[in-house]
Amino acid sequence: MDKTKSAKPYGIDCRFSRILRIKISLILILAVFGTVSVTAQSVPASLETVQTAQFPSIPRQVSRAPGQKYIEEIWHELETATFATPTFEELGTLHEGYSLEELWEIAQTSNPSLRQKANFITAASGKHFQEGLYPNPIVTYSGDSLGVRGEIGKHGLSISQEIVTAKKKKLNRAVTSYSVEAARKEYAMECVKLWNDLRIAHNEMLHAILIHKVDEFAQNLSRDLLQVALALQKEGKSQQLDVLQFRTMLCNADLICKQAENNRLAAWRRLVSILGTPDLPYQPVRGSLIDRSPPRNWETTWAQFLQTSPQLVLVRLKTAQARMYLEREKAEQTSNIFATFSLARDIPAETTVPFVGISVPLKIYDNNRGNIIKARAEVAASQREVERMTLSLHRQLATIFSDHNNACELIHVYETSIIPDSFEVLRQTGEKYFKEESIYLELYTQRRVAVNNLVRYINALKTKSITAILMDGMLLEGSLN
Repeated sequence: MDKTKSAKPYGIDCRFSRILRIKISLILILAVFGTVSVTAQSVPASLETVQTAQFPSIPRQVSRAPGQKYIEEIWHELETATFATPTFEELGTLHEGYSLEELWEIAQTSNPSLRQKANFITAASGKHFQEGLYPNPIVTYSGDSLGVRGEIGKHGLSISQEIVTAKKKKLNRAVTSYSVEAARKEYAMECVKLWNDLRIAHNEMLHAILIHKVDEFAQNLSRDLLQVALALQKEGKSQQLDVLQFRTMLCNADLICKQAENNRLAAWRRLVSILGTPDLPYQPVRGSLIDRSPPRNWETTWAQFLQTSPQLVLVRLKTAQARMYLEREKAEQTSNIFATFSLARDIPAETTVPFVGISVPLKIYDNNRGNIIKARAEVAASQREVERMTLSLHRQLATIFSDHNNACELIHVYETSIIPDSFEVLRQTGEKYFKEESIYLELYTQRRVAVNNLVRYINALKTKSITAILMDGMLLEGSLN
């Protein structure tokens, strides 16, 4: 492409100027198609068939006009070099930088969320162990008449033990066992959250890089158009108005490109935050936004959520724990028994007196009625929480499901119609320009339409991939929240 640019310098004579304009127009069309091919990757046969039908080659057998041989020579060079039809698989794929698997290895060792949830499992297990331990016995020493009239006095030793009734310790263990299981479920959910967050951040990074490449292409193309307009103005074949128009377009392209650069850096910063390595220097990522899965069925997707959603499993587990806690509070209405056994030794009389005592608190004033009412209310509240969580997931899934299927439809239409048609219009506009039937502004307008369609297509790829991640990951995200 650089070879064709340097073939003829600007402003030698009128004939060379016309040749130059034709060559630059061909190069502009080449730049459009060359930028779309981000990387090389195979394309499904069906897609290749559609593209072949939608991108016919421009015939070279045209009428001989003065200088026409130069057009044919340049066109032959472009066709045999890099004038390739763009493929959608190439458009959504990058091959340099961190892979998703490499990022996951970093996140597993650096992100604090998983270690925090593991600590919660240990804490719940410790409490579960402690709740099952029986009360310690109490040993009491007593002395009487010590040193009275020089006597040694009486000495006694007693042991008392609280006897837990109504299987309270077993119920305590049952209640805390749910806490241990809930902590394990939360750890598993945190793993899914981190994996989903990482995949979303990875796709956002892919999207930001691809958009930045498209915007850089638009910026370079606008700069070339301005240079051509300035060169033609020197030869008296372009007006100041054309130069101002192209300069304004270049300023807008510069601004959009700068915004794309900021978005790319912001996407990287979000990614390294999830990794747990905020100081990691910028690196590109590799992967693909292409997802060829068909639109999803609502009934099947929602049924899967009701069966396997970790959020619903967790709230149902807490409901079962609340019911067990209610049984524990009911058992508290049965008093524990306090048993005491003691021996008292009267040394001067050389007598030993045993003593056995049993005490039982009478549940006259406090029969734990208030705690039972509280536990019943917590059971009802936990049941309402299951209903609330179900409706919340239903609402969230409705939005994501709609976005996913809309993106599927948009991708299909853009691949089979809009993008091929917009590039065909661009081709025909180029042909009209070769015949001096169109102006630079018309060519630039068609270029902008084609680029905007590419941006919308990449945005749809991002939407489809992220919504698929969320649905497959049961809407779990926010590992750092």
